[in-house]
Amino acid sequence: MDFSMKQARKVVALGDSVTYGMSATSQDRCWASRVTKMLEEFCGHPLILENMGIPGNILSVDTPAYAAAAKPAGLERLQQDVIDRKPDILLIAYGLNDSRGGTEPRIFRRDYQKMIDAIQAQIHPLIVCLNLYYMHGQMYKNCAFWEESDYDITEEFNLIIRQLARKNGLLYADVYAAQQGVDWAVCPDHCHPNDLGHLLIANRVFETVVRAIDPEK
Repeated sequence: MDFSMKQARKVVALGDSVTYGMSATSQDRCWASRVTKMLEEFCGHPLILENMGIPGNILSVDTPAYAAAAKPAGLERLQQDVIDRKPDILLIAYGLNDSRGGTEPRIFRRDYQKMIDAIQAQIHPLIVCLNLYYMHGQMYKNCAFWEESDYDITEEFNLIIRQLARKNGLLYADVYAAQQGVDWAVCPDHCHPNDLGHLLIANRVFETVVRAIDPEK
C-alpha cells in the first residue's frame, strides 16, 4: 500500500460514543487514544489525535432513529470534522447505532460509499474502517429508538463494511471478532466496552495497520 508512516502526523477518529471513549476510565484508555499511542511507537514520532466521536451519533440522515440521534450525522459533518482537518490516518467507526436505529442495509451501504467518495474527492488519508462493536444481545431490545438490530443484522452490516473496504482499497479492522464473546470486556450497560474492551479494539486496529504498512516507507 502506497502510504508513508514517516510522513504521518495527524489521526482523526470518526464515530459514535465508543469512539468518543464512553465507559473508558480515562480518555487515555479510549481505543482511539490507545491506538494512536501504538502508532506513534510504530512510526517513531508523535501523532496528533483529533477525536471526533459523538455519543449517539449515526452515519445516515435516513435512519428511522435520526430524530433521536445526536447531530449532525456523519454525512452532515464530514467537511468540518474530517476533510478540513486533513488527517493522514482516518479511523471510521460507524454502523452500530445505524443498525440499532433501523437503517436499511442498502441505505447504510449507499451512505457509507457516499462518505468514502466525499472524503477521497478532497483528501487522501489512510482510511481504516472498523466494523461494528460487540455488545450483549439484551441491549438490542427494550431500548427506545435503538432496538432494531440483532446479531444477524450485525453480521450483515459487518459484511457491508468489509465489502466496501475491499472495493475502495481501504483497511478493514475486524474489531467485532476481537471482542466477540468476551462478555467481561463489556460494561454493565451491555453496550459500551470497558477498559479491556477498548484495548481489544485498539489492538485490532493497530494490527490491521501494521500488517498493511511498511514503516520504512
